[in-house]
Order: sequence, then C-alpha cells, then structure tokens
Amino acid sequence: MDFTALLFAGLTTLSLSVGQQDSGIIPSGDLQQLPAGGATSSLFQFIEESVVVEGTRSKFERARSLIRGLPVNEAIARLAELFLGSPYLAMSLDQSGREQLRLDLTQFDCMLFVEQLLAIVSADSFDGFAELTRRLRYRNGEISYCTRQHYFHDWVGSAQLQGVLAASPAWPGQARRHLSLNFMSSHRDRYPALQSPALFDCIAELEQGRRIDQHYLPLAALDDALTSLQSGDIFAVATRVEGLDVSHTGVLVRDGSRLDAIHAAPGRGVMRSRSFTTYLRSVPDAIGAVIVRPQRISQFHFCGNEALTSKSCR
Repeated sequence: MDFTALLFAGLTTLSLSVGQQDSGIIPSGDLQQLPAGGATSSLFQFIEESVVVEGTRSKFERARSLIRGLPVNEAIARLAELFLGSPYLAMSLDQSGREQLRLDLTQFDCMLFVEQLLAIVSADSFDGFAELTRRLRYRNGEISYCTRQHYFHDWVGSAQLQGVLAASPAWPGQARRHLSLNFMSSHRDRYPALQSPALFDCIAELEQGRRIDQHYLPLAALDDALTSLQSGDIFAVATRVEGLDVSHTGVLVRDGSRLDAIHAAPGRGVMRSRSFTTYLRSVPDAIGAVIVRPQRISQFHFCGNEALTSKSCR
C-alpha cells in the first residue's frame, strides 16, 4: 500500500491489514447517569450499539480538566498536543460485525482524531460526548455503515448543523472546484464492508451522480492566507485523486509565527509536523487545504434521553 493510499484510510476507511483485538473493548451499557426506566427505545438502541474502548473515559475526564475555561480554539490546540504520541489505528471504526458507535481516545486514524477532539470540546459530560459523536458521525444520528459520514465534506456539513463548526469562511486566495464523490463505489475491493451486496448497493445509490462544490486554499495561496488561520482550526488535504474530496485531516497549532499541523499519521501515530505549508506540499496528490473553524456552542448536555445544547436540562 503506497503512502497516498494510507492517508485515505482515515477518511474513507480504506482496507488495510491491521490486526485488531476485541479485548479492551467495554460495552457502554454502563454509561453513568442514564435513567433507570422510562427511556425511549431509541435510547436503549443507542446504548446497545455503542462500545467504549478501555481508557477512553479516564482520558475524557483528563482532557476536560485541561481545557476548562479556555476559548474553543485554544482548547482544540491543547487537546491536540495532549494526544501527541497516541498510536495510529487504520480503519479504526471498521470493526467486524454490525456497525456500533465506537468511542476511542486511545488510538486514532486521522478522521477519528479530529472528530473526537471536537466532541470533547463541545460536551460537558461523557454522555454528552457520546451523543455528540453519534450525531457528528452518522447522518441523522442513525447508526449504520451506510449512514456514516465517510467523506469529509459530509462530516463538515453535519458538524455545522450541530453548531460546533462555523459556516465555511472565505479565506484569502480561496478557490472553488466542482467534483464527484464516488471513490467508495468505484473502489469496492478496498472496503471489506462493501463485499456485502446490500451495503454496496446502498453506498452506490448514495454516490450515483453525486457532485459537490468544494472551497479550498490552493497550494499557491497558502502563504498569503496563513495570517488568517489560527490554532485550533481543522485542516483537510484537498486531493486530485478522482472521486475523493480530501485525503487526510488534522489540527493547526501556532508556535509563534509558525503554523504547525498535528495529525494522526500512518506508521507514526499522532505527530506534529513543523510548518503546515511545508508538510502540505509534501503530501502526494495534494492541491491545497480545506480549512474549517470550530466554534463555541452552549455546552452539549445529555439529559436523560434527550441531548440538549442549552445550559440546563428541561
């Protein structure tokens, strides 16, 4: 598998031969503060279809203690630095068997890394973190392989809908392109799940004739745009690979006048690449970067069987 293909693994969960252990995964039926009775069937389904990897709850509590009171951009950057050195796990969401909501703060692919950071910053409890992850990861919050947001473009739309990402800003030198999103159905052999005729048909139907508009910073415009970017911004590598929108993603962190990238990289784990522009220009098939900005919402609360963004449960 070449380096370009490895980068895709975190975005569209390409097939990689990575051994995964079932031990260390704890069913999340022990989520605290859930009501003992009167919960809706959808809540019970949510609990049943979730797993929490061992160590995730304690890492969440530590992470929340480190960012208390910080502005959202500083909080994202602090969390990215906290997880430096965490191991890389390709196809981290693609476990055998039926789709489950997987919560893991111990190892990451690139997409899981930015998603979990955003959910930590936006929730004030572990239950809220789990619920927001569900809403970010799955279309309409419905847990299944076919409703998972496999493409960065769709994940951003979901995060904007939840209010945790700002509406896409116009960066200096920004460009626009019109492209198809059909990489998964065009590369069925790379996705073990798509060997199922039903899942393949579902994905193929979603991708049939689909085209999107992508706003991105071309490589040539990066230097002029750097002063507009800040710690905590999320980046994705816009790629020329046909059928894909981006090939990799991570978090920007300022170190004085220099802007670095912290990301989960194949074979390296969560790492810091000094100079975002130098790093981006080294990525195969990169044409630029998509930049999105996290924003503060009222803390995401989990109240019994309801998930609210208000300050108190009703």
